[in-house]
Amino acid sequence: MGVLNLGIDAGNYRAKVAGPYGVDSYRTAICDWFERNIEEDFGEDDMEFAYNGRKGFAGTLASYEDQFGGGAMYGDSKAHDDTLIRTLLAAYRYTKKYCPDRGRFNLVVGQPIVSHKPKEKQKIIDLLQGSHFITINREDFHFYFDQVSVAAEGSGAFWASPKRGQIRIIDIGSGTVNMATLNHAKHINNASATFNYGVETAGGKENIDNIARAVIRSATQLKWRQSDTVFVCGGVASDILPLLAEHFTNIQPIIPQLNSYSGTQIHLPTFANAVGFYELARLTYG
Repeated sequence: MGVLNLGIDAGNYRAKVAGPYGVDSYRTAICDWFERNIEEDFGEDDMEFAYNGRKGFAGTLASYEDQFGGGAMYGDSKAHDDTLIRTLLAAYRYTKKYCPDRGRFNLVVGQPIVSHKPKEKQKIIDLLQGSHFITINREDFHFYFDQVSVAAEGSGAFWASPKRGQIRIIDIGSGTVNMATLNHAKHINNASATFNYGVETAGGKENIDNIARAVIRSATQLKWRQSDTVFVCGGVASDILPLLAEHFTNIQPIIPQLNSYSGTQIHLPTFANAVGFYELARLTYG
């Protein structure tokens, strides 16, 4: 079989994956392995893994069993080992769901705008590219990542539903908020940034009012105007959009359009980065 193109948004709370068959998502909590006296089921994404001497649990299982809480590594860069584990688990879940015979991939993955720099991008490429042997749920897998590219989160979501002219994108994640400006599909650096707060680090959905106010303050720092064309993506897009609409007069969610083998698929705004990354992979790698 040939090489499969995937777009992977390996977020701190959930990973989102897009490819030619559709999309997938799982809880990205990871914790160290221990012997469980009672093996409870916590979710359909429960996983036990072993990779390169490291053993652990992942998915909803890890979010409950992690003795240190959270099961996520927050920060403004994804150049760390947890990103590799999350990406391998994403590839496993995608192939298990849609195409069990696939093992070779071209990837486009994400990095916050603030860390979208050559050295940080190369760290991620070096981390992911090449051959990987991993055991998941007591079954051995060999995955090979042929080509890897790194796109900017938020900005990459543009390709999930491209628009003409100048647009602003607010990508609200669990640990960061990426705010991107694009003009005729070109990223505008001096009107884009990453802000070091997100849904999980700023009180959760219960604190959505304050998160919305923080986003509006961040937009004013970038000199965005109330009348600008603004698109919102991320898992809380539907909850936060009415609050942001009190400030922005022309705001709407990104509705990702995936070019799948079966035709165009429409997905929720939470998949905007993953679908955008897949579209970039499809355009880049063919």
